[in-house]
Amino acid sequence: MANRAQRRKTKKNYDDDFTQSTKTTIIIIGVVLVVILLFYLLTVAINNKNRKLNTTEKEKTEATIQYKEILADSTFVMFPHEYYVLFYDFDGPEAVYLDYLFDTYASLENKYIYKVDLGNGFNKKFVSNETNSKASKASELKVKDATLMKVQEGKNVLYVEGSSQVIANSLK
Repeated sequence: MANRAQRRKTKKNYDDDFTQSTKTTIIIIGVVLVVILLFYLLTVAINNKNRKLNTTEKEKTEATIQYKEILADSTFVMFPHEYYVLFYDFDGPEAVYLDYLFDTYASLENKYIYKVDLGNGFNKKFVSNETNSKASKASELKVKDATLMKVQEGKNVLYVEGSSQVIANSLK
C-alpha cells in the first residue's frame, strides 16, 4: 500500500507541475505579445512624428512653363527671328545686376531676350577660357563669362562679352 500511496503523491505532483508550466507559458506568451504591441505602437508614433504625417492634403499647384531661361543648345533656334541671349552664371557676383538688366529689357514691348545659366550642368560644355565670337551654331559656341549675343534669322550678328556695364550699353 505504501507503494500505491507514493504513486498517487507523485502523480499529483506531475499534475501540479503541468498546470504550473502551462500557466507560465501562457503568461510568457502574453508578455511577449504586449511587448511587441508596445514596440509597434512606439515605432508608428516615431515614424509619424518624423515624417510629419498629417491628414491635411497639400495644395495642388499648377505647373507653369517659363520661356525665359533656355539651354545653350537652343541659342540659335528660338522664336522670333530677332532676339538677344544673355549668358551668365545665375549665382555669380554680377547675377543680380544682370537679372535686373534682363527683366528690364524683357518688359519692353516687342523685345525678346533669353538667358542661359552658365552654372547649369547642361551648359558646362559651352564654358571655356577661349571664346568664339563667330559661332554660327550651338556646337561652335564657347563662352567665358557674362556674354550678350544677338541672334537674327538664326545667325550671330552681335557678340559682346565683359562686364555688366558693357552688356547694359549694348542692350540699349
